[in-house]
Amino acid sequence: MVIEIATLFVKDEAEADFVAGFTEGVEILKRQPGCRGLRWGKRVEPELAFILEVEWGEIQDHFNFRETGDFATFGGTFRPHLSKAPEVVHFDPNS
Repeated sequence: MVIEIATLFVKDEAEADFVAGFTEGVEILKRQPGCRGLRWGKRVEPELAFILEVEWGEIQDHFNFRETGDFATFGGTFRPHLSKAPEVVHFDPNS
């Protein structure tokens, strides 16, 4: 199992639009092979951002998703509302 944590930095004026789009986008993510579950929410501080945590069966599942048309559709639901590129890290909670 691998956990992906993405920090999504949102434009101040676009929070509501981001939430609406991302709510649709996570439905795409949930149905991907290897996605065992996810959660997301608004970061408390220091700047406007949302945190996405995805549990993947293995890191290759995430890499495979990135090669699909669903990945582009997923990103299209929220990327226009970002203030900068997301920061993404992976970790193994069992090591």
